[in-house]
Amino acid sequence: MPVTIVMRSKVALLVALSTAISVLVAGCTFNPQNPAGQGGHDAVLQAVIQDDLQAYNNASWVRSLNQSIQWINDTSAMVTYRMGGSNLSLSYTAQYTKFGSVTEATAYVNSINQGYNETNIVQLLNYPALTTASSMNTHQAYLSVTKNAPTTISWIKTQGDQPTSPASYIIQVNDVVTTFNATLSRTS
Repeated sequence: MPVTIVMRSKVALLVALSTAISVLVAGCTFNPQNPAGQGGHDAVLQAVIQDDLQAYNNASWVRSLNQSIQWINDTSAMVTYRMGGSNLSLSYTAQYTKFGSVTEATAYVNSINQGYNETNIVQLLNYPALTTASSMNTHQAYLSVTKNAPTTISWIKTQGDQPTSPASYIIQVNDVVTTFNATLSRTS
């Protein structure tokens, strides 16, 4: 086989490979159905996180609040909340995931919510950790991004019947799912 044919084959392979890589990279960085907010992160996901932080800022029992965000990728983040109030403290890390659609988010929730009870606002009043999270906020950031109010559904699995019992939570805000485990502690 002549050297020129081998070189042409290698050049053609390199061109095809670089084109494929370019297409893959472009597909990862731009998706018109997944608008990016600051830093390339999904704007809706950022809004849900911002709304949760605002809900804690507005909670009557929260006196101090720290939050740290670790972005996993453009549509997934882990957020650690640490807060304290009059005789109460709460610290947990929530996993936020933005799905491609409400249907996909619902399918995911249905695959992980065995043993959980769907809750409503009245049932949550004894659980400040969840009461002041996504299920009870005004969703102002979400509204400003999407122009629509979200549908929020919450699930809880408690390890006891007291507000301070450890519990696991799933919160679905349309196509965003948040999961976390938390224990509300009473301090003296």
